[in-house]
Amino acid sequence: MSKIFDAYRKKVGDTPDLAIELGKAGSVSLYPVPEGSQRNDFNKLANKLLGLRPENRGAVLAFGSSAAGEGASFVSYNAAVYLATVYHQKVAWIDANFLSPQKKLMGQERKSFSNILRDPSRVDDLVVTENPLLIPVGSELVTARGLLADQNYGELLRAFSRRFDFVIIDLPPVLVSDDTALLAASADGFLLVIEQKYLKREVIDHGLKGMKDKGVRLLGSVINRRTYELPKMIYDRL
Repeated sequence: MSKIFDAYRKKVGDTPDLAIELGKAGSVSLYPVPEGSQRNDFNKLANKLLGLRPENRGAVLAFGSSAAGEGASFVSYNAAVYLATVYHQKVAWIDANFLSPQKKLMGQERKSFSNILRDPSRVDDLVVTENPLLIPVGSELVTARGLLADQNYGELLRAFSRRFDFVIIDLPPVLVSDDTALLAASADGFLLVIEQKYLKREVIDHGLKGMKDKGVRLLGSVINRRTYELPKMIYDRL
């Protein structure tokens, strides 16, 4: 258990009211507040992620699944919310899944991922009024995808890591888009979200091998047994 979590327990007691803490999140809520055992599962995940933060900057962590529908967006979003509201970290959550963008975030082009990607210096101009700060995909990411392979993307992530304790990136499915490896390779690490009965192990391993071959640092996996629910999570190599 991290020193941060120990300090948090001393501050709020051994059994914090997570529902109250989560109520302090940003004005836009992408998913319902987790209930029951889900709270403990996400608390454990966030606590694991705390240990991944470098001393001199924020951690940049990418989340994705092998195929669509496995809950990667749900897991990455709630990981960001728990880091922000329970552990009081300054967090940015980036919707980089241009294949299935978050509809609730549409219309915020000025701070969109595709807009900032063209000019990473705009990260310094972001007005942070909520925690986590939610960054939408933007309508022009498809035309900006060529920038993922040049220095702009790396500069953007470095700029975010200077302003935030954690930068959580939600990615397209590994087996659906080649851009997922490009997006993940510049992050500090990648976590694979798996809906246990959705895909065979051989298919998952094939997708991960492709990620490794492209220089992606694989941190581990999160098992998501039911859509938008996490009754049990298995951490591998975290």
